[in-house]
Amino acid sequence: MKYFNKFCNLVNKVYTYLGVLLLVIICIACILQVFSRYVLGRAIPGTEEISRYSFIWLGFLGSAICVEKWSNAHISILNDGLKGKARMYHSGFLNLMVFLCAALLFVQGIKCTGVTSRQLSSMLRIPMSFVYAAIPFGAFGMMLSAAQRFLELFSQKDHKEVQH
Repeated sequence: MKYFNKFCNLVNKVYTYLGVLLLVIICIACILQVFSRYVLGRAIPGTEEISRYSFIWLGFLGSAICVEKWSNAHISILNDGLKGKARMYHSGFLNLMVFLCAALLFVQGIKCTGVTSRQLSSMLRIPMSFVYAAIPFGAFGMMLSAAQRFLELFSQKDHKEVQH
């Protein structure tokens, strides 16, 4: 369990750093696009695609980080009313559902990536499979985080203070 936690934490750290890098790329691309279009009178080719594809990747990496921090959207009214083992089982069920949905997303994302391997983007001419690879990449992080939370939840000795 110790090595699994270290691996999960490393993956989440990599996802966080990549997310920050992508956010910087989006900002630079958008600033260049606006500056070149309105000041120079001619847009720099490819900046729109760079920002769009970076945003897609940022969304999937951010989803994995949200699962790790349990900051994804959920309704807490049921969880707030539960105590002890009931709360633990409810949290376990939610983590299991997140894992299963992410696993489905992972499998379908791999299929989607394979199907789009010959399709090229319109401006940058990169394979669209690089863009669609964000789906299984993000889903992998979601599965890791959900599994880590699930294992931590059921390895606790005291089940009174289960937090989301």
